[in-house]
Amino acid sequence: MGVPSHSSYGSVLACELTLVLSNVVRFLALIGALVFVHELGHFAWAKAYGIKVLKFSLGFGPRIFGIRYGETDYCIGLMPFGGFVKMLGEDPSDEIPHEDLPRAFHAQSLTRRFVVVLAGPLMSLLFPVLLYFVALLGRSDLTPPLVGTVASGYAAAGILVPGDRVTAIDGNAVRSFEEVHEAIVRSARRSIRFDVERDGQRVALRMTPEAVTTVMPFNERVTTGFLGIAPGFPLPVVGVRSPSPADTAGLRTFDVVTMYRGAPVRRWADLEASLTRSRGSTVPLAFLRPRAIEGALGGLIDLEVFDPGLAQIAPEPGTGEMTTRTGIETSDLYLSDVAADSPEALMGLRRGARILALDGVPPPSWERFIAALTEPPARLRTLRFALDRHEAVGGFSLRPMVVTDEFGERTVQLRTGLERWRPIVAEAPIANPSPVRYALSGALLETAEAMRFLSLGILRMLQGRVPVASVGGPIAIYDASRSVAVDGVWGFFRLMALISLNLGLLNLLPVPTLDGGHLLFFGIEAVMRRPVPLRVRQVASVLGLLLVVGVMVLAFRNDLERKLGIDLRINVSGAPFGPRGHDLAWSRASDGPG
Repeated sequence: MGVPSHSSYGSVLACELTLVLSNVVRFLALIGALVFVHELGHFAWAKAYGIKVLKFSLGFGPRIFGIRYGETDYCIGLMPFGGFVKMLGEDPSDEIPHEDLPRAFHAQSLTRRFVVVLAGPLMSLLFPVLLYFVALLGRSDLTPPLVGTVASGYAAAGILVPGDRVTAIDGNAVRSFEEVHEAIVRSARRSIRFDVERDGQRVALRMTPEAVTTVMPFNERVTTGFLGIAPGFPLPVVGVRSPSPADTAGLRTFDVVTMYRGAPVRRWADLEASLTRSRGSTVPLAFLRPRAIEGALGGLIDLEVFDPGLAQIAPEPGTGEMTTRTGIETSDLYLSDVAADSPEALMGLRRGARILALDGVPPPSWERFIAALTEPPARLRTLRFALDRHEAVGGFSLRPMVVTDEFGERTVQLRTGLERWRPIVAEAPIANPSPVRYALSGALLETAEAMRFLSLGILRMLQGRVPVASVGGPIAIYDASRSVAVDGVWGFFRLMALISLNLGLLNLLPVPTLDGGHLLFFGIEAVMRRPVPLRVRQVASVLGLLLVVGVMVLAFRNDLERKLGIDLRINVSGAPFGPRGHDLAWSRASDGPG
């Protein structure tokens, strides 16, 4: 075995230093851009009103670089976590020459002072629109408005079929499935008209999306419309009933059919149509069968490989349904995995079981089954299922689980340990027909949604429903900027937009020393028709500064706790509490509406 050379160590070190340097540059670019945009709002409106600006600084602390242009000193401070615009007369202790008195900040009308102070937060709130616009402008491909999956038991079942191409909704042309989705989401419990192309014919259909409530972060409950359709087409993964012609021929549940009578099969709908037409004659099928390999790569992972196979199926003659004549059906209600420690596993469920009925009611689809199963409150449930050629009935009750989201808010939910396997194949994307319109509308929607989300988070924190431990500081921002590097420009712009909105909203809080505190004083001045007494403003500014510094210290402490994994609070003995115990949120991806 060779020994690593000094040159190899040097190469690794150089790569590490390059990575660290790029992360630092990315972080400083993010912070610098956001501070610049915010302060530019104050600066631009001050200049527009003729107010004398003494200094435009990115960063606080000692001046490390700068130039003087005209009457303004443009500089960069040592600490990059902020910035300021210093205007003449903004500080009551400023000595103002008589000739400059009309250009002092305090000599301006109340309206002008209000606009100058408000301009900073407004720039922070509007800047994300530009960021999202630029990011979305580069999205040249969209998902075609093609219906691929229709879930049984929902409004679209029996009306829309896989392969339908949606051309308009309520008379408005749609060009992508994203537009179809948005129209459905906005139309809960409201009848909408679909214009679709089906087999070369134009068809007009009416459906009413049902209302589905989804629990979002901060325990927010959002109600949206849901029809039960998706753009991707299910692969031809089969579920096999026993006994049946398919079972006799050697097919097994979760086999992926690849060929029918020598012709390639790509979708479940194609296989279903072919088997429906076959009555009595022997059908040759080629398939791939998943085989589990536990502890592969030296025990690092569990994976599945696919073994090829052939089967000769003789569907029963007659006019019965395809599943009855062949024993082949969709794998929708077959279990691909059952968590080992779940109540369902203790009841006897395992991979390959077919769900027949929940509390005596046959579920039409997996989505309906999961929605009914996880509907609170927790109670004894009866499940009928088929496994190994036998049917069985068992009882179990899902355990209520306390789920902690990334913001520290806890909710009680019912989670199931059941999973299915129904892979989807996506259609080829289509060219974006209106990239500018798409980018602009998307940017406005993204900005509005992010602003609503952040406003709710600030409100929840003020209400005490979100712990202060979720407050992040510069280290958290650095980690976030580093983690989004893999997402490219979109991820970086999205992070920048969220922090910019956060900066704008926080600066609007009515806290002295922040822009919102100044706006509060201006509001009081408008009501009282005279400025707030200087002594009151000075005391309020000191208290506000202490509050801001306290929040900054708290954020920095939280950053260190998250980074080091220790609790930095001090107990009576003066020693740290030791290793920090994190609440783990149990989560498992599962399919469902919404």
